[in-house]
Amino acid sequence: MSGDFKLSATLRGHEEDVRALVFPTRNTLFSASRDNTVRKWQLTASKPPTYDDTIALQGAHWFNGLAYAPPSKTYPDGVIAAGGRETFVFVKHVGSPPDADPHRMLIGHAGNITCLAFSEDGTKVVSGGWDSQAFVWDVEAGSVTAELSGHQGPVWGVMVYDEKLVITACADKMIRIFDINGKSLTTIKGHTDVVRCFCKLPAGHWSGAAFASAGNDEVIRLWTLDGTPMGELQGHEAYIYSLAILPNGDIASSSEDRTVRVWRNGQCIQTITHPAISLWAIAACPETGDIVSGSSDNVIRIFTRDPERQANAEAVQSFEESNKMYAIPAETASQGQPFQKENLPGPDALQTRTGERDGQQLFIRENSGDVTAHLWSASTNQWNLIGTVVAGEGSGASKKEYNGKEYDYVFDIDIEDGKPPLKLPYNLSESAWDVARK
Repeated sequence: MSGDFKLSATLRGHEEDVRALVFPTRNTLFSASRDNTVRKWQLTASKPPTYDDTIALQGAHWFNGLAYAPPSKTYPDGVIAAGGRETFVFVKHVGSPPDADPHRMLIGHAGNITCLAFSEDGTKVVSGGWDSQAFVWDVEAGSVTAELSGHQGPVWGVMVYDEKLVITACADKMIRIFDINGKSLTTIKGHTDVVRCFCKLPAGHWSGAAFASAGNDEVIRLWTLDGTPMGELQGHEAYIYSLAILPNGDIASSSEDRTVRVWRNGQCIQTITHPAISLWAIAACPETGDIVSGSSDNVIRIFTRDPERQANAEAVQSFEESNKMYAIPAETASQGQPFQKENLPGPDALQTRTGERDGQQLFIRENSGDVTAHLWSASTNQWNLIGTVVAGEGSGASKKEYNGKEYDYVFDIDIEDGKPPLKLPYNLSESAWDVARK
């Protein structure tokens, strides 16, 4: 299949952000959430695709990292690993009952666990966290076999490249390659901000690269294993949180700019807008090439190129209408700069202007005075409505006061059990990462 992705299914069940996903088979996927659960989703009907969920793992705090290893002699039904706020890595047999205890609890991190990855045979799992640590674990022994040292900030991404190599992504802007025993082999400098995620590229990939990386600098970078840059994929307009490789070699990415983007031969070939600001996770099914996204609206969405697996017309229309009705803060639309709507083109521009690339944005001053946002679709050669710009900072609407100043939001940050939460004031025009660091 080489056409555009269309909505296949919308999965609701999580009560907080969906932070991590794995999509190992056409019938099964797993999700980890800030609602303290890991859920297993099983396909129960094909037309339209329908999934039922069960809680595979219940935690006391939120989950960030999730990994899966396929069935093996040791794990006949496969195995999952999950970690987050509790600082433990929970390992559980896929076939065990929902209320069964984890098979293993791997204890060693001193902070929130952000990312996990299994070795291909499932005997080892690699973890990274806020404590600037990354570990290689022997799953059955429950012990650390290697410490991947040298990180100068939180470790946001880990990837087991093969049976010999592990790659890490760090907030210090570095990519590090280690052997499986913990020896540092290569440090790659290239990103200009926090590095968050990877995907392994197949042999003979069109880029000539071995893997792709992305993060807060909004650029997907392509690398060989010796650190040679092989290209950049540019188009996202905010942090990139997750990458996935499709069976045909296409790369999928998810971002804080509300979009999943699909890349081929160095170009963005499709942009899928969501009615949610943060698209934390994306995964691809190796059997079908379908992709799944997890977002800040607590929803999981599956997309397919196969007409036989597409959602019914009512579900597709509901998804499209949700995007059209989405309220976009003015400061988000203008990337923190003053929003000058008097300088924007009128509705005629939707007919007279042609987009330069898939995913390009265009803001329109409607005759009513409203400002609407539109995204260019290269496949249909048209502008698609993706929301309405609303007043934010500077409008005086829904402001919160903290220490004598007004902010768009004041968040409660839970840092330690038994202690009151810290207050984090935030304006939409600020960098969320910079505010959190301060």
